[in-house]
Amino acid sequence: MKNDEIGSTALCNLIKKAREDDKVKAIVLRINSPGGDALASEVIWRETMLAKKEKPFIVSMGNYAASGGYYIACAADTIVAQKGTITGSIGVFGLLYNAKNFLNNKVGITTDTYKTSPYADLGTISRPLTASERNIMQNSVERIYGTFTKRVSDGRQISVADVDSIGQGRVWSSDDAKEIGLVDVLEV
Repeated sequence: MKNDEIGSTALCNLIKKAREDDKVKAIVLRINSPGGDALASEVIWRETMLAKKEKPFIVSMGNYAASGGYYIACAADTIVAQKGTITGSIGVFGLLYNAKNFLNNKVGITTDTYKTSPYADLGTISRPLTASERNIMQNSVERIYGTFTKRVSDGRQISVADVDSIGQGRVWSSDDAKEIGLVDVLEV
């Protein structure tokens, strides 16, 4: 992990510590993130939900709160953005690299696979996906996107259909994000 990054475990521990500290009257989380892993975002989201049951939870967004950064922010009681904050990117994508030709033709490496189930090597870089595997991956992306849009819908109190109409990976300036309900307050 780089010095300017924080993982879900470390952040959740900090939020939990603040939640359990009687001297802390509110939690303000500064988010400056272009996004990240869906699972890590979900874990942090869960901790924010626990925290906001006990005390006010405010998010202050820096240069960007996009994708996983917005996933974490969406449940806050209040979301504050600075002028120019890139907001949103409510979307999910999956990417698998097929390096078979590169490995075979450029590096001279070939592979053999022995597996005990049809999907044991799903995601390997040594061959292209089958149609069935492609379908599994697409369903996974759509399921994660459905969860993400539901989290935003619940947190911002707008319909899932409205979230989808402003989502699909689009990014918004802070002014536009406020206008469409992704942000509550703009810093002066």
